[in-house]
Amino acid sequence: MILEQAILHTPEKKPHVVAEQIHDAADDVVMIRLEGKNLFVEGGGNSLGVLDPAYVLGTRYTVKILASQGKISIYYNDLTTPKVIVNRSSTGCYFKAGAYTQSNTAKGDLATAYGEVVIFKLSVQHQ
Repeated sequence: MILEQAILHTPEKKPHVVAEQIHDAADDVVMIRLEGKNLFVEGGGNSLGVLDPAYVLGTRYTVKILASQGKISIYYNDLTTPKVIVNRSSTGCYFKAGAYTQSNTAKGDLATAYGEVVIFKLSVQHQ
């Protein structure tokens, strides 16, 4: 999957948004996640690598996620050199893109809190 997008808004109390992910039949495998200003790759509840430690809301970026033979390579802006490589074997996987907020009223945010992501280009190729 190659995705060009920008994260425009995060909830105020818990400013966390997931913008891309690979999901298997049960759960997420890897996610591109913004927490405050830290844009990073997460998997299994752990940070797997930082893409941008000082991301500014509204900044347009490109991510390529390449999954093949038990390895997931994540490229950030430079689509020739992976920024993060994860060894992970899963079945029944699919890509997800959008704004998945990680907050709610139980986390202290108002019911009107939201996350916003704009997708400029999206392509998915299976081989």
